[in-house]
Amino acid sequence: MNKLVAVGLPQTGKTTFLAALWHVTESEEIKGSLRLEKISDEAKHLNEIRNEWLSFQQVGRTVLGQEQSVSLWLKNEQGAVGEVAFPDLSGEAFEQAWTGRHWPTEYDEHIANARGLLLFVHPDTVKEPISIREMQQMVEAAIPEEAEADAYEAILRDSDRTVEPTEEWNPLMAPTQVQLVELLQFVHQRSKSEFPIRLGIVISAWDIVKNKHGDQYSGSAGAEAWLTDRLPYLVQFMRSNPEFINVRIYGVSAQGGDLSADRQALQRFERTAERILIEGPDCARHDISEPIRWCLGLR
Repeated sequence: MNKLVAVGLPQTGKTTFLAALWHVTESEEIKGSLRLEKISDEAKHLNEIRNEWLSFQQVGRTVLGQEQSVSLWLKNEQGAVGEVAFPDLSGEAFEQAWTGRHWPTEYDEHIANARGLLLFVHPDTVKEPISIREMQQMVEAAIPEEAEADAYEAILRDSDRTVEPTEEWNPLMAPTQVQLVELLQFVHQRSKSEFPIRLGIVISAWDIVKNKHGDQYSGSAGAEAWLTDRLPYLVQFMRSNPEFINVRIYGVSAQGGDLSADRQALQRFERTAERILIEGPDCARHDISEPIRWCLGLR
């Protein structure tokens, strides 16, 4: 049976996505969505996050050491289609793969047997790189114009001396796109599946992007355009490795909007699942199972 693994760094929306996905696949409120066949033994945890989602609460963030590996087995009208595994809802373990150059045996087994991946990105947690031009502007702003000449002479005098850094570099300071490219390279090294594997990128909290940019990122290609603007190195890596990965990009708002500002509007939906918003190739407006359908090879 096909297997899909959800991966991502901390605070990228995996838990909220899982809560909404379980509701959609179990409730059958969205016509044409994938259906739930069975779940792994962590039903209590799933019930908790689903209840938070249904009651318009912020779905609790999973903490390292308290997370549970969760799997959903899904089906369509023809029968079983595959397993969706969430081995690390907290995201810290995948982050530690970047900082410590290793990940747990359990995750390695999941990745080794995965036919597809869901990679989560959140617009509010992206760490941007600093360009050379931006660095120059920061330097110019920090040094008064009249002091530039003296500062330049001081640099020349000290150029043959070793300068100790004021703060030791930490791998967590690296831009998000650098960490994600490394994560995909780990997958490439450890996967035993036939390449190319299908990679569905989920941009969480898509309502934030829509509210900030209006129609700039609308339509089925809007999420891809946003990712190209914000994480160009990641997009370049994916486009340069078609023999490794086949990619589709989705904008998903599992909550449907801001739980404070939009709560009353969200509560008006007769079917709770209709508050979900998703944009991307072949997407029905509220069907959060579409990225999974594509990653499992059903498109």
